[in-house]
Amino acid sequence: MKKVLLTLLALTLFLAVSASAEGESPLLGKPFPDFTVTDIDGNTFTLSEALKDHEAVLINFWATWCGPCRNEFPAINKVYEEYKDRVAFIALSKEPKDSNEIIASFRQENGLTLPMGRDEDHKLYDYAETNNIPVTVIVDRFSNVVFFQIGSFRTSDDLNRTLDAFLGDQYTETAVLHSVPADTSTVALPVSPARALRIENEGAQKATIHVEGTEDSLTFCIVNDSIAHVIAEISASDSASDVIFYNSDTGYTALKDMLDPDRGVLTCDVSVPEEGPVLVFLLDYNKVINDEDDPDLIQFYIVRSPGEIDTFVDTLKASGYSNITVEYETETNADADSNANAYVIHVVDQNGSPVPEVIVNFCTDTACVPCESDESGTIVFTGTPYAYHVQVIDYPDGYSCDESFEMYTSETYGEWVLRLRKD
Repeated sequence: MKKVLLTLLALTLFLAVSASAEGESPLLGKPFPDFTVTDIDGNTFTLSEALKDHEAVLINFWATWCGPCRNEFPAINKVYEEYKDRVAFIALSKEPKDSNEIIASFRQENGLTLPMGRDEDHKLYDYAETNNIPVTVIVDRFSNVVFFQIGSFRTSDDLNRTLDAFLGDQYTETAVLHSVPADTSTVALPVSPARALRIENEGAQKATIHVEGTEDSLTFCIVNDSIAHVIAEISASDSASDVIFYNSDTGYTALKDMLDPDRGVLTCDVSVPEEGPVLVFLLDYNKVINDEDDPDLIQFYIVRSPGEIDTFVDTLKASGYSNITVEYETETNADADSNANAYVIHVVDQNGSPVPEVIVNFCTDTACVPCESDESGTIVFTGTPYAYHVQVIDYPDGYSCDESFEMYTSETYGEWVLRLRKD
């Protein structure tokens, strides 16, 4: 039986090159050989010299043709700008055809500022004993390899937490890290009855391509604008740290970075090219990379015109597929869960377990009302709809909450997940 595989192929490719394989390298805990390279700006980079005035060194192996490399560079560059006084960065292309001129053009095209260069003759890449890219190696202040990752970082937050493990006065001896540290920060995100992705653009249309005799269908969303306003929705059972939003133009976006606190929604603007599609999806990353089924996975392509659908159908026909039908429907822009009649907060720890006996205040400018989570970790507040300032004022021993945490509800009833840290 034939199957339409384009969407699944794109997802599989994404997972194959992006799924992390941290901690599997025999280099971990061992000294990384000293080396000297000249970057594309003519500056000399020597590992031992970099460690004289930095607490660690990050080495990234990549190539200009590598999509996941391109996708993770915005995150790496953001962290570079934040950490460059404490961590030395060098991104080395292992592709022989990537000349200094090609790399310089790539860096300018992608708005990057971190030091980039070439790994002449693969010498350093070969030492890493891998056939994959991107690869990130972190060397600590004692010249030892303390982190090794095959695949791209999902977000800049992931890289921040990884580097923080090797920085500061408390780091007094080599300590190997086998995986990206879990995000245990305090965060509150709106939730809906089910996971969903929808387009807010006026006149947006959804098109589903069906091929007779196949098990798969392909979903396209048509917008008439250069920017698609995407709304992501997660359920209360979703893990806020495991579910990710991805688009093939810019890569990953952390859900907490998508929060619009005024509206109480998760939103992201996605650039749509004049020709060709951009792929977006929302999935439980940990389930999929561990070969578990994620029945709530959502994925579709965004295009600028119905003509792009016709082009894709023609491609299918040219590939031998027949009896193809396209079903069109208008995208609905109604806010989710409009029948809610209370503010509901599900309090969980970083493992998704409920946390009872957490007290929060729902505050207006003139008064506060305390509410406590029950045995299921649920807080229900039925006060008059208002943009409440929610303050965490007490929680059980063994848990903690970031002092900087703030949460505001929307002016309409809704549902949130509030994550505290189990120490």
